Amino acid sequence: MIFQFIIGTAGSGKSTLCSALSNYMNSQEEIDAITVNLDPGTKNLPYRPDIDIREFINTEEIMLQYNLGLNGGIIASVDMIINYINDLKDEIEILKPDHVIIDTPGQMELFAYRSIGKFLISNLIDKNGGILYLVDPNLAKTPSGYLSTLLLGLSVQIRYHVPQIYLLSKIDILSEKEFENILNWSNNEDKLKNAIESESIGEKREFNIAVNSLLNKINLCGSLLPISSLRPETMLNLYAEISRIFLGGKDFDEEF
Repeated sequence: MIFQFIIGTAGSGKSTLCSALSNYMNSQEEIDAITVNLDPGTKNLPYRPDIDIREFINTEEIMLQYNLGLNGGIIASVDMIINYINDLKDEIEILKPDHVIIDTPGQMELFAYRSIGKFLISNLIDKNGGILYLVDPNLAKTPSGYLSTLLLGLSVQIRYHVPQIYLLSKIDILSEKEFENILNWSNNEDKLKNAIESESIGEKREFNIAVNSLLNKINLCGSLLPISSLRPETMLNLYAEISRIFLGGKDFDEEF
């Protein structure tokens, strides 16, 4: 059983990816994937979760019960997930899937930087699983924006220390030039450095160059994997990468 937590900034396409990836996996023979929604405040999802935290916690009800505003209600309801970890584990165990795709709350900081995220990952992933980190293309169109999204991903990686795949999300909304630029930055250290030098001057440029150098030293500036829910072949590529990391490519080779 392989667990994949989908993490990214609000609007980066977490729920859409959860839907597209699970649909792709389940369309293949002998692959069984389930979806888990961990956002107690979401109202509309592009998929029907196999396991849904809203069956146990509802943000609007928490707001009314404790007289909280929207932000307070969201934080409180996400934190309360910890009370239902055993219920989630039991439901997953009953279904016994090959892959568990977990859709995390829309606001990344509620899951990534609070104790509930670390508790869930350590309790659910156990020995086999990781994170799919979404790089929002709207944030990554400029060299400094691209660096910022990588630093957010690094902060998640530092916190959890589990395998993490960096994905360039929603590539269908990018122009051909924007897409080419981002891939060039992810594949070529010199092209990113040159772009940084052209974008800014003075202390800002020196700071961004230093950040880029740091990311390269820890090998974080490797290639992004481009994905889009509108392009099925990108789900095949993502599944192949998951198979390579967690199954040594065995599952992918058997299917294809």
